[in-house]
Amino acid sequence: MSEQPEKAILNLQECLALERTVLANERTFLSYARTAVIIFITGVTVFKLFPDLIIILIMGWVAVVISTILFFVGLKRYVRRFGSLSKLKSGCLNPYTDKKDKQRS
Repeated sequence: MSEQPEKAILNLQECLALERTVLANERTFLSYARTAVIIFITGVTVFKLFPDLIIILIMGWVAVVISTILFFVGLKRYVRRFGSLSKLKSGCLNPYTDKKDKQRS
């Protein structure tokens, strides 16, 4: 006998705000990825330029490890946020058909 509450249908302004949030989430992930690639390339460059200095090699390996961790942290945050936004976005009406938007999940 327990009735589930219906999902709220969001108006156009709220749907557009959600769309902006999705785009901001994508930009943030790309920033994480860009930073990880730059740190990775820096570490590899250090390997190639200073192969004889052990402290520099250690710093290069640290840069490679940090870049890998940074990329996966960004990916995890993106996936988590995308999942929660997809649930909210399912309540948006398509302004052209006045039906729920099933294009993106």
